[in-house]
Amino acid sequence: MFDHLVRDLQVLQKADFLIGRIWLNVLVRRLGLFAFAALIAVFGLGMANVASFYALEASLGSVWAAAIVAGIDFVIAAIVLLAGGNTRPGPEIEIAFEVRKMAVEALQADTRDLKLTIEAVGQELASVKANITQLVQNPLDVAAQKLLIPAALSLLRGMRSKKEHA
Repeated sequence: MFDHLVRDLQVLQKADFLIGRIWLNVLVRRLGLFAFAALIAVFGLGMANVASFYALEASLGSVWAAAIVAGIDFVIAAIVLLAGGNTRPGPEIEIAFEVRKMAVEALQADTRDLKLTIEAVGQELASVKANITQLVQNPLDVAAQKLLIPAALSLLRGMRSKKEHA
């Protein structure tokens, strides 16, 4: 019984560890994509801005050329950030949740069994206590009930079986 309880606790621990690892991997992927988006934004603001600025400066003027180039860079960075924010765990998280659910159910069943066993032991102890109390209060009555009557019945049965065989 305790072996099942310990085993179920270990399965629950492993399932929780697996769920934590899966979410940690998701967070690491998100962080990587966010860092990549930031890197794109920095290089985009540096390189593309200069090239676009010079290309647009002649036709739109300095201010409008700079504003258009910066807006395009921020749109690209926002798209990458959205892609990073929409990263979700794969189907393995569902399996981990199912294993965790089964472990919790098994753990609950084992604790119910343990509770019933402990209650049965408690009832046995109460019965033993009642017998001891009865023996201390009425030792002759208890001796007659527990020893003399079964012994007499056993002797009678033995005598009957000898008569039947003879």
